[in-house]
Amino acid sequence: MMIEPTEPIRKPSDYTVLEANTLFIILAGVFLTLGAYVQTRSVLSGLLITEYGIILAPVLLYSVFSGKSVKKVFRIKRLPIKAVVKIVGVAVMLLPIIAVANLLVIWIIENLSEAFELGLPTASSSNEYVMLMFIIAVTAGICEESLFRGVVLNAYETAYGTKWGAIFSGLLFGIFHFNPQNLLGPIILGIVFAYMVQITDSIFAGVLAHTMNNGIAVTMGYLVNTFLPETDVAASQEVLFDSTAMLVGVIFFYTVLALLTSVGLYYLLKSLKRDFPKFEVDNEVVLNGRHYRIVKSEAEKLYLLEVGHEVDDLRVSDAAQLKRLGAVVPSPIWRSKGFHMSHLEWIPLVLTLTLYGYIIYYAYG
Repeated sequence: MMIEPTEPIRKPSDYTVLEANTLFIILAGVFLTLGAYVQTRSVLSGLLITEYGIILAPVLLYSVFSGKSVKKVFRIKRLPIKAVVKIVGVAVMLLPIIAVANLLVIWIIENLSEAFELGLPTASSSNEYVMLMFIIAVTAGICEESLFRGVVLNAYETAYGTKWGAIFSGLLFGIFHFNPQNLLGPIILGIVFAYMVQITDSIFAGVLAHTMNNGIAVTMGYLVNTFLPETDVAASQEVLFDSTAMLVGVIFFYTVLALLTSVGLYYLLKSLKRDFPKFEVDNEVVLNGRHYRIVKSEAEKLYLLEVGHEVDDLRVSDAAQLKRLGAVVPSPIWRSKGFHMSHLEWIPLVLTLTLYGYIIYYAYG
């Protein structure tokens, strides 16, 4: 009796890489034109139009009318409270790491050209704070995650495996900000968000972490305006950018902090992964000290073969029972297939990078 591991098969309900890349460059073009226009007229209402009208609505409409499985693409699945707490912790642990990443880019820019101040809206009252939390944190978390941890992750993960899915989800997320000073940080965030979505099989992991990250920035701005009302944030940024010694000192401080939080980040992600074991074909499973391999899946039944035993000595179980028994999946979640993107699939990305290069030249040239 010979049982072959089954390979994931692309279903019509999945996005193709060409679809995801094409949708990405179309939305990027509208974001840079119509989105920029409405935001110059009114920042807050412009952000709402950009997030819901330019990002979320087209993504959902195309998904529905092209026959995609909304539940599968967007991984609509509730998270247990324990996972929510750990995801919030991950978002907090990431803050110094993201600060170092963006400050390093700013330092490079300062040595080649001149960085500019980032003018983000901040709240001066409780009403403004609630409004900014909704627009900048919650709205961005929902809308942007639907594109990057929904469409992009689904397409690349199905075609090239979980590793490339997470990497391209982060890369395109960083590029979509179209701000070199805020490029490396979002790339790191996007990859970690994708990893948590893959672990939990829920887009709400990305939405929650994204909302927390933006929400902390909004909260810090509100606290500065409340307790240090005389502080000129733009002027402080200008002083920081103009002083190489001060910039290097700040980078060093955040690097030390990032090294400490990286330890917490590692253990939180490891703990989160243990809470969501992947009982899939060809995965190794450790149960009561014994090592098994899942060799077949059929109608929610899992066929396990103990390592070193004959193929006829199969055990039958299911995911719920294995989880109850405390089974552990030690194999890494990131699996990679061969990466061979076609020329046609590359075209939207090359056009986007060309546009990005023009923006850099226009801003810093």
